[in-house]
Amino acid sequence: MINTAGYIKNKSNLLGKIAYSVLVGVFGTVLLVLFLTVLIHIYQVIKFIPWIIAFNTALTGYALQDQAGDRIRHKHISSIAAGILNVLVTYMILSMIFLHMAGVLQFGVRDLLVYLTIGVVCSELGALLGIKYFRLK
Repeated sequence: MINTAGYIKNKSNLLGKIAYSVLVGVFGTVLLVLFLTVLIHIYQVIKFIPWIIAFNTALTGYALQDQAGDRIRHKHISSIAAGILNVLVTYMILSMIFLHMAGVLQFGVRDLLVYLTIGVVCSELGALLGIKYFRLK
């Protein structure tokens, strides 16, 4: 008889670590945007969103390597998927926030494509940094 309890526990633990890595980036982006809306006008915050997304998706890629480590087989593909998931969740939350605060939907499909491109590249760069760092350790 095969014992699958340990396998299921390890898989759910791995999914929890992946979810934690993605949520760190999402909450970081949302908190920075909300903090900036306190300091400057809401329409000026939009100029900083690509930079904020870039930083937080790089943090997501690095946190994914830090949390999951060698348990992930395809590190580059998983970091790209984490970056995409980060951008999609962030885009939805920020769209709802801006719709509530300004009364107008601020982001379009073009913005989503730009944010996805930034998210994929920066998440991969953060993962590469994490891979190199933990290899040196």
